[in-house]
This record gives sequence, structure tokens and C-alpha cells, in this order.
Amino acid sequence: MNTPRRSLFLALLVGAAPACVHHTDFSKLVTPTGPALLQEVDGVGAQLSRVKGSARVSVQARQGGGETGAFVAARAPGEVHLELLDFFGSPSQVLVADGRTFGLFQRDKATFFTGPATAAAVSRLLPVHLSADELVAILLGRAPRLPGEPVSVEPDGDADAYRVTLVDGDRRQTLWVDPVSRRVLRSLLEGPAGYELVFERVKDTAGIQFPRKVTFKDPSATVVLRWSDDDLELDGTLEPALFRVGAPPGARVVEVADGARPGAG
Repeated sequence: MNTPRRSLFLALLVGAAPACVHHTDFSKLVTPTGPALLQEVDGVGAQLSRVKGSARVSVQARQGGGETGAFVAARAPGEVHLELLDFFGSPSQVLVADGRTFGLFQRDKATFFTGPATAAAVSRLLPVHLSADELVAILLGRAPRLPGEPVSVEPDGDADAYRVTLVDGDRRQTLWVDPVSRRVLRSLLEGPAGYELVFERVKDTAGIQFPRKVTFKDPSATVVLRWSDDDLELDGTLEPALFRVGAPPGARVVEVADGARPGAG
């Protein structure tokens, strides 16, 4: 007999069942050419040029690791403002780049480093080998790419994505592209200065599919950025002062040459 209690039990049981995982039937799709697919990827990426919000940044590296709060603002192609916060929510380190020049203020040393916005500059704050332009692209949910056209495009049923391969000299890059959204889900760059990127927790905000979690991994470090769902603004107004490179009053200023190692000076 189907009593009210039994009906309630069945309803709860159905509601607790795991949702079906969708897998693309690539046999029913025409695999796009490499140039056409990447053109669509670029079109999706171009929908967003500015981002601002709170985040959590965790680092695991040879020198140690930890997690901290952060405030992040970025504007394509190469403007970034990144604050790492202390236990009380105050900025302990602030990195600013205007596309050409960077400035990094370290509060505990009362020191302001400045110079060209190269990968060496960014690595003073985060254990990553990325230029300011590449960092901004990643913060906007894009995967920096090797130049040239893909050498192959194949359906990858296990990853539920198109697998795209690019080669540039002794560097090789594999991209996994979502067959529906045309967003890059994962990027694996092999060769000199190689690394892996994974974009996760993609959610729709005002019609823009944006990943709330980004993982960067290379042989020496793993960096994970998790955006706050409650404090995230896409394509909003960014104050010009956010990207103005200048030393705070009283700070010791250290000029950094292009390519200088982190910690030099």
C-alpha cells in the first residue's frame, strides 16, 4: 500500500539520486577544423575583457605553501592588480602592471620593486613563469596559446572534449575544448617553461560562462585561484588608479632589470 510516509521516502530517494552525467556523442558531430575551432574559442574569450573580485589563492611550492585571501582586478590585454591579504584582510603584497611596467610593494620590507612587466616580475609574487599578459588572460578564463595553426583536432570521449594539438619548435601544447561552449577546459604546455592549466566550476553570469576555479601546475609549484561567488564582477567599471604603477609614500624603491631573478636586488 502506498502510504504518505512511503511516498515521502520515495520522493527523497529520487531526489538524492546522482544526476546523469552528460557525454557528447561525437559520432553525430562533424569535427571542426583546427583554425575554425580556435576562431570560435577566441570569439568566446573575447566576450569578457575585465574582471574584478575577491578570491582565495593557495600555493604549494618547493619553498613551502599556504593559502590566503586576495583581491584581483584584470583588464585585457595586460593590466592587472593583485593583492595578497594577511590574516586581518589587509594587503601584505600588491602587484600592479599597466601592460608595460610592473610594481610590487612588499609591506613587511617597505620595499617597492618596479621594472618591465615580464614573467620574472610576476614570479616575484607567485611561483609561476607567466608574463603579465598571460596572467591576465588566465584570470579572464582564457588559455595562452602557442602561435600557429593546430596540427590536429580529435574528439576525446574520455575528456568529453575536442583535443587540439599545437607545436612551436620544441614546445608542444594540447588544449581540451568543450564541444558545446567552445571554452578551453584544460591546457598542457610541454617543453621549456611548460605548465598545465585547468579551468573548473564554470558558471553562467549575465550570459558569460566563467570558471570560478583555476589551477596552474608546473614541475616546481601548484597555484590554485578560487573566485568568490559573492564578490565577482564581470566586465564592470575598473578605476584607472587600480593599474597605476607608483610607489607608496616612504617605500624604498628598487629598479629591476628585465629578466632579473625573483628576489634579486
